Amino acid sequence: MQCIRDFSFVRGLRGRVCLSVRTPVKWRAAAGAALAASLMFSPLIANAQSASGPVAEVNPMIGTGTGPGDSENLFPGPSMPFGMVQLSPDTESSGFGYHYYQHKILGFSMTHMSGVGCSNEGEVFFTPTTGPVDLEGDASNYSHQQESASPGYYQVQLLRWGIEAALTATDRTGEVKLTFPAGKQANLLIPISHTLNNAIGAQIKIAGNNRVEGYVTNETFCGSNRPYKVYFVMEFSHPFAKYGTWSGYRDGAPAALTAGSREATQPGNDKQVGAYVSWPQSSDAQTVTAKIGISYVDLKGAEGNLKAEAAGKSFAQIRQEETAAWNRALGVIDVTGGTAKQRTVFYTALYHSLLIPSIFNDADGRYLGFDGQIHHVASGHNIYDNYSGWDIYRSEMPLVALIEPKRMEDIAQSVVLMYQQGGWIGRWPQINQYTNIMAGSPLTVVLATAWLDGLHGFDMKAGWEGMYKDAMQAPPPGSSYQGEVGMKWINTLHYVPNDKVGYGSVSQLQEDAIAWASLYDLAKDLGKQDAAHTLYERALYYRNAFDPQDKMFHPRNADGQWIKNFDPKKSDGFIEGSGWHYQWFAPADLAWVVQAMGRDTFNQRLTQFFDYKKPGWYPQYYNPYNETDLEAPFEFNFSGEPWMTQKVVRRVLNENYPDTPDGVPGNDDAGEMSSWAVMSMMGFYSVDPASRAYELVSPVFQKTVIHLHAPYKGKEFTIEAGPEPESNAYIQSVKVDGKAHAKNWIDFGDISRGGTMQFTLGSSPNQQWGAAAGDAPPSLSEQQQ
Repeated sequence: MQCIRDFSFVRGLRGRVCLSVRTPVKWRAAAGAALAASLMFSPLIANAQSASGPVAEVNPMIGTGTGPGDSENLFPGPSMPFGMVQLSPDTESSGFGYHYYQHKILGFSMTHMSGVGCSNEGEVFFTPTTGPVDLEGDASNYSHQQESASPGYYQVQLLRWGIEAALTATDRTGEVKLTFPAGKQANLLIPISHTLNNAIGAQIKIAGNNRVEGYVTNETFCGSNRPYKVYFVMEFSHPFAKYGTWSGYRDGAPAALTAGSREATQPGNDKQVGAYVSWPQSSDAQTVTAKIGISYVDLKGAEGNLKAEAAGKSFAQIRQEETAAWNRALGVIDVTGGTAKQRTVFYTALYHSLLIPSIFNDADGRYLGFDGQIHHVASGHNIYDNYSGWDIYRSEMPLVALIEPKRMEDIAQSVVLMYQQGGWIGRWPQINQYTNIMAGSPLTVVLATAWLDGLHGFDMKAGWEGMYKDAMQAPPPGSSYQGEVGMKWINTLHYVPNDKVGYGSVSQLQEDAIAWASLYDLAKDLGKQDAAHTLYERALYYRNAFDPQDKMFHPRNADGQWIKNFDPKKSDGFIEGSGWHYQWFAPADLAWVVQAMGRDTFNQRLTQFFDYKKPGWYPQYYNPYNETDLEAPFEFNFSGEPWMTQKVVRRVLNENYPDTPDGVPGNDDAGEMSSWAVMSMMGFYSVDPASRAYELVSPVFQKTVIHLHAPYKGKEFTIEAGPEPESNAYIQSVKVDGKAHAKNWIDFGDISRGGTMQFTLGSSPNQQWGAAAGDAPPSLSEQQQ
């Protein structure tokens, strides 16, 4: 999912609130000279603190954006792997939080969603100042030369105030260490009504001489506008001497500051409230730390999280524990060789792949369910929320299933509980609420992939019920969940008519089809033969949008007629893309698409699709900035030209994943774009994850070791690529466990059982390896019914 601001071929696009896109490359060329000095950065500057292990390879500044209009929007602040708290500086008052090119820090907030395409979260915002308390113009300039970031740590000098701010975090808490200059009153302003989206209520209370508490009510993103509360407790290392609150209107009228006031409440979305605390000036620099716990349940939960995770611990201890946690998480994959840049790109991409979904339950196990009630998760487990479903089913969730299998089982169980509490499995749920963003049933693919990978530590009986219901029925009128769009027409016409469903009729059907195909694979595994037959037929409905005349996917109307004057460069019938982007989207049945289009035509068109001079958002070429066609580079493996997959994947990695602030193409979308790079750099990717088939490409490292964990039987899966793989893009031959491997794909079981895969690479293509008809990955239409 991307944020579209400059996308000429989306005329007529309807029904989406978040329409965003990366500004064209030509803008960057024009503005690049003016911004060059401020945008240059060194990984050693960005990660200035000494570190060891894979944490030392990570640069959180990658993907934080290069200029106005760009859609890179990652945050550099600390978060534990999949942590509830994602604490980071904010350089804008609404939007995504931090952008590298912006030169002022407004403050810091406790929550962010990594790289998603609409303004979101940013709750529990605070900003330090010095001198008299002033609510006007509290932002501070800063320099990237006086800023550092690494997994678990962020530090910056606020130059206007002479304050050094350092941040670290646990799963559910953040700690801020503020060093104030000598001779100045030290202040912390907490404008609790400030969020990155739209706060519609808030309350703040001075609760003692070293504690502030309260809540803010924000709304879910992308115009879904469902309210949720974030509670917080903030405790200080030193008692403050002064305090007060304020209240003001959003129309620009000045806020009324009341010294000595202990409480302020925002009754609606027209007012903003906040509080401040101050410490007297000192003859020496003074350091104040603030520990902040949050909860989506209540104040008791925020306080409990603070006591469970941060009580009695110093800033240095929390930072050390978080760094160790990241070294464990990143150390599941060891890479050897490649360039320093490639190692930084790889481990930073892996880091970004492990940020969300987010832990949602408090330390005591309580969490807010999809029914609005408080539930308890079993001891030793966590509930996860914030599923960028349309994005992450493609590679981020398969990657998590591979390297974090126990966590993946908890994620899967969280999706099952979504169904049990709310009645449906959502496609982009946020803060345990349905947002109805994007299309299809992507979490069906996620659950099916997890189960078929061998992860059975969740309630598949209930999960199957929810997935099958979503595949066959429309929610009743008034339901908070939209369901698969056009279900009435799907069940009667077997496609989504463009004149009845105004937004993305073809894409809706294609996205549904991958979910039905995944559910078909699952039904077979579960022995549900009747359901498998039904789902197989349903998974082939995508063909009803394929026009045999020009051999492309087309919108058609309810009367069966194709829309007139179809232009594949336009977006009519497609979601965040064009007919060119979506002509490749039949992940479960590419053998049929190759046959229907004709192998020569397929290869000719796919080659043309990658015939752009430089990356950009083109309607007729591959779009590396969005999920619409992420699978396209790997489709030559299905059409007898796997060497072309090897060529174009290397090109995308080299051009679109630099170690710079624009080092993630477009929105990272909760780790999807990053996980694409992680998989591709290791040498495999799955076009259809539930099929268990992983297409092979050339690795960029001499050696990659994936350390496997239960319930997988293997201990390690090792990938070897020989000397100088970074300059040898083409596979000459492959061996799996010492035996020649002619197929251009491997089964997931080949990985999870452990073993070795050896690549022999070269500088020119071997057009015979993996090119025979029997070497291609499996497809739905090849299976017997």
